[in-house]
Amino acid sequence: MKFLSALAVLAAAASVQAKIKQPNACTKICSSFLASFQTDLGCDNSEDFDYACSCQSEIYTDSFALCVKTCYDDERVSAWKTWVKKCTKAGYAYSEGWDYYYEEGLSDYVSAANINKTTVVDKPVLPKYATVHNNYLARFQKNRTMVWAEYYGNIINSLWALLILISFLRLVSVRLSPRKGSAPYGFVTKFRKIFILPATFGKRHIQSVKGLGTVPLRWQALVVFLLFCMIIIFSFVDIHMTPLPNTYYSHALQWGRYIGDRTAILGIIQLPVLFLFGGRNNILMLLTGWSFETFNVFHKWLGRFTFLAICFHAWAFSYYYGNVGGQNGTGKWEYYKEEILQTKENYLGIVAIVMMGLIMIGAAYPLRHRWYEVFLVFHISLAICFFAVAWHHVKEHGYMNYFYAATAVWAFDVLLRALRVATAGPFTKAQITAHGDAIYIAVKPSLRWSAKPGQYAFIYVLRHNFWESHPFSIVETRDGHYIFVAKKHKGLTHKLHTSVSKTDNKTDIARVWIEGPYGDTFPVARYETVLLIAGGIGITAMLSYALDMKRKGTDQHVVLYWMVRESSSLKWVKEQLAELTESGLIEINIFVTGESEGEKTAAAGDESSTSLSDASASDKEGRAISGPRYSVKFNARPEIREVIASTVKSAEGSVAVVSCGPDTLADECRSATTENLDQGKGRVDYFEDAFSWA
Repeated sequence: MKFLSALAVLAAAASVQAKIKQPNACTKICSSFLASFQTDLGCDNSEDFDYACSCQSEIYTDSFALCVKTCYDDERVSAWKTWVKKCTKAGYAYSEGWDYYYEEGLSDYVSAANINKTTVVDKPVLPKYATVHNNYLARFQKNRTMVWAEYYGNIINSLWALLILISFLRLVSVRLSPRKGSAPYGFVTKFRKIFILPATFGKRHIQSVKGLGTVPLRWQALVVFLLFCMIIIFSFVDIHMTPLPNTYYSHALQWGRYIGDRTAILGIIQLPVLFLFGGRNNILMLLTGWSFETFNVFHKWLGRFTFLAICFHAWAFSYYYGNVGGQNGTGKWEYYKEEILQTKENYLGIVAIVMMGLIMIGAAYPLRHRWYEVFLVFHISLAICFFAVAWHHVKEHGYMNYFYAATAVWAFDVLLRALRVATAGPFTKAQITAHGDAIYIAVKPSLRWSAKPGQYAFIYVLRHNFWESHPFSIVETRDGHYIFVAKKHKGLTHKLHTSVSKTDNKTDIARVWIEGPYGDTFPVARYETVLLIAGGIGITAMLSYALDMKRKGTDQHVVLYWMVRESSSLKWVKEQLAELTESGLIEINIFVTGESEGEKTAAAGDESSTSLSDASASDKEGRAISGPRYSVKFNARPEIREVIASTVKSAEGSVAVVSCGPDTLADECRSATTENLDQGKGRVDYFEDAFSWA
């Protein structure tokens, strides 16, 4: 199924790359030339060319033949065919070639230099060939610039298609090739160590840099840099100036017009990809194995570059219209006001740019990270407004196929999200319990889905802003219920914890919508050694893998490290931990970093103690946690770099390192795994479970 989907994506990319037909500049210029004079028929060609009137006149026909003489051969032939076709449709057939009427016109004509627009002519008009030819070249280059803008835009989209194909083949290779007992290839390991796994600079990837934003992985940064170079180069390359005088005045104005057209089209072409990469139901996640975080990185940078292209477009056209007014005597401001501010479609272009600028400001990391729920509503609302305004700005110029594609992508995502909620049951109820500073959610959807380890779902609590949703890791499935655990932070988790804590038994029932499952599961079952590292509430994702391996009776060497600030947090997942320790298949190491053992003992007598071995735990649970493969250390923290290094070096085969936790922990795990990538006897892979929404 994935292979067929990949073929569909590539076929779509190939169809977009199909030959783009260039508009005929010769027809446009010569139609404008015919509109510059009148015959006794009184045809009005000032707006839309009136073929029904003009075609009945041999003067117009011969004049058109005289005009197309100045065009390139292929466009001349095409322009004459268009004339004959339009005239035939109007009821006037011309069977001879253009050269016949050209000779007819040369036999008796009046020069365009001797007439004006109000002069009624009774002979074919011979154009000023130098002027018409220059105007034709200017129009030809304008058309060519716009056509090549589409080519260049689709080359950028082909870059994404190529990356998707490479990632799809890599994913197939990973799924088909065994990890157990596999020996790493030296050059592959070196490539992964240098380009694939590490952060762009230093160790920071999930952590923000001085609160200004996060840094992509090195391979992601290379793709972003290549994308930036392509957009800049394609905005300015292969633009040709035409001789003067012509309809575009100076060479500087030609540059302004051509760059304005080029950058506008480049920006438009990116919209479908931009919307696709920002959606939850992105089929490319299944085809590539890329995480939501990876697509989010590309979505953000592609949005920034699209905004950059649109800003170039706005500047170029402002320069063009202002200076045209200065050269033709209208006045810079007056002409700009007439062509931009008083023309609806152009005025809407300004509104669209302002809206996208507001989107960029609202998406700045400090604002996005601090007020994510506000950002999300603001972002989506402005995106809809921008798209609607840009639609009306562009529709008179064509290129609507890209808007249709973006609409289809967006509609598909919204529809699938609605279907996910509907199939899970729009009247589903959840039992929500407060455990310390965490909430425990048990949901039994109407239609059970096959949740895999590491997957997550969005939960909407209808009593708290029903339009807001929060992603929760699915810890396990038990008795038809999906179990979620989340720590109290800001937003929805804080509201839930506050409302539930006010009840007598700290348990409440709430109507919810559930949307999921999302995310792919890491193939940890394919490795001899699995090292699970969790920090804080990150234990939820790691437990889903550990429980899955335990229930399948794994023969792997599985080690779980969990760092948590307080011992009370152990109650979050006491039942799951108790189950894991029963079989002794998985080694569990818990580090309570913010408490000493004495503090824990003092708290044990408190009725509200949340120690795993307190009175609320069953005897079975008490026996389970005392096993030889379970340890709890207080006021201590493991040296993660040493843990990963020793695990990799001592492992007898392949190793999977999986992390989920705070950004500092994730970056430390990535850095340590990268350093030891070539130190093991088998292949070493790193998997990061991180919700990098902001």
